[in-house]
Amino acid sequence: MRLHYAPGSPFSRIVRVLLRELGIDCEEVVIAEFPPAPRFFATNPMGQVPALETEDGVRFPTRLIVDYLTGFPRSGNCQLANGIRRDPDRWQDDQLLAVLLLMGDALAAIKYQSWSGLGPVGENLVGYDPADRHAERVQRTLDWLESQATAAGFRPDGLSVQDVSLASFLLWTDVRGGFPWRGRPRLEAIVDACSTRSSFTATQPQPWP
Repeated sequence: MRLHYAPGSPFSRIVRVLLRELGIDCEEVVIAEFPPAPRFFATNPMGQVPALETEDGVRFPTRLIVDYLTGFPRSGNCQLANGIRRDPDRWQDDQLLAVLLLMGDALAAIKYQSWSGLGPVGENLVGYDPADRHAERVQRTLDWLESQATAAGFRPDGLSVQDVSLASFLLWTDVRGGFPWRGRPRLEAIVDACSTRSSFTATQPQPWP
């Protein structure tokens, strides 16, 4: 397998952490250009990372890669919870991961609007600033996530993909100018616990120059 990733991408980090937690051997190809060069569209038509090359094709977006990796057998010392959901009927676990990935999209939209210097250029026909709306969505989502979590994580059976996703996004904001997410003790406990794991220390994004 070959993973195409960008060092600063929190979506890439989710996959890179899972590879390490699961002990899966995978070549990692760093994409230094930002945004990825036009030739990368041949790998992923969305021009986004991560993209995972496997024997039967290239898997993207992130959720599809996560589904694939979490189906691998676990070694005896693997501490990752088994699968995305606890049982076939546990739709709430799927919902939790879907919401986390959407929250990551909203966080990225906030940051990229700011970094690109975008602002009003004409009459506002929708009545709100998209960045403000995204920020409100993220804050409301964080409140909901706090109600769903325990200090030990989102799952009672070990480190979960949901824990990894939450920590990847919120740690990313910490090195990309910050976002007011702290003050939620259960989420803080999850993120702080993840940040010290070897899978996270090996995949730290560099501070934004």
